[in-house]
Amino acid sequence: MRLVVLGGTRFVGRAICNAAQRRGYDVVVFNRGRSGPPPSGALAVRGDRTMVSDLRDLAKLIDERGGADLIVDPACYAPSHALMSARILKDVAPEYAVVSTVTAHSQWPEQPVESGSPIYETGITDGPSEDASLYGRLKAGVERAVETIYGEINTLVVRPGIVLGPHEDLGRLPDYLRRAARGDGFVVGGEPQTWFQYVDVRDLAEFVLTCAETGRPGRYDVVTQPGEYTWGDFAQAVSEVAGGSPVFVPDDRLLAADVEPWRGLPLWVPESPQTAGLWAVDGKASYDYGFTARPLTETVADTWAWLQKEGPDWRPTARVAVHGIDAEVEQELLRQAQAL
Repeated sequence: MRLVVLGGTRFVGRAICNAAQRRGYDVVVFNRGRSGPPPSGALAVRGDRTMVSDLRDLAKLIDERGGADLIVDPACYAPSHALMSARILKDVAPEYAVVSTVTAHSQWPEQPVESGSPIYETGITDGPSEDASLYGRLKAGVERAVETIYGEINTLVVRPGIVLGPHEDLGRLPDYLRRAARGDGFVVGGEPQTWFQYVDVRDLAEFVLTCAETGRPGRYDVVTQPGEYTWGDFAQAVSEVAGGSPVFVPDDRLLAADVEPWRGLPLWVPESPQTAGLWAVDGKASYDYGFTARPLTETVADTWAWLQKEGPDWRPTARVAVHGIDAEVEQELLRQAQAL
């Protein structure tokens, strides 16, 4: 297959390119060259997806190479940008794959959702925003923008939950691993029996390509099944590879210490009626069409191995908010836990 990836040098895009090359695909990556080197073996084309002239040059190149089978758009969160790329590239590639997010569902996280649940009614001409709270809404607009041009029958939409694995650039799992590696306790929020869901970036990449190979467009929420793992499982997997002992701190004590949910302590959100569906995304549709998930322990171990290889200078990318609890706050919470 002939694949064109818009981006292709960061977390999800990198994984898709690597998986495609293992399958023997012809891979073209189109980006500005600012987020790292292109994957080895891929044809790198420099350009800005927000520029009509650059997209037209890309379309011309693809046409000269005999066309492409699939456009993969792993990171776009501006509906207007997706609309433009879909319009310009439609004549040189018959199918378009969007990597969206489960947060595109308008009922999430208040209610459990599945692939057919409603998404936000975001306009297809909306532009980008620096407001992180709009991410899911904008991704919903990206889905609609591409489907407007390609039609549902030629559009693949995959909506991952929390994406973890080697090369994660948000600092979530790496934060837990690095805190655990100190050798003493590390804080985990809430209760160990609370459900936990995620998708390994490599399994996500393989599913995108499997759908492309088998001609299965559609909308798929891609995540481990509800109840398959708990936060206790996650914490134990981190402890086994990096050391340290997980210390679960109740929601009320974390809030009293002014720990910011989700970012201040990565992925932790206090339990409430407003978050009843947070870890209850039903990914059955993706499993029915070939998605397979490696064990959580493998994801954590491989991420730890990668992080050690990267060395102590690794940091999350500058364009995203750094995730992680303040060291002094964590030590005080650990002292409080020991005193109980």
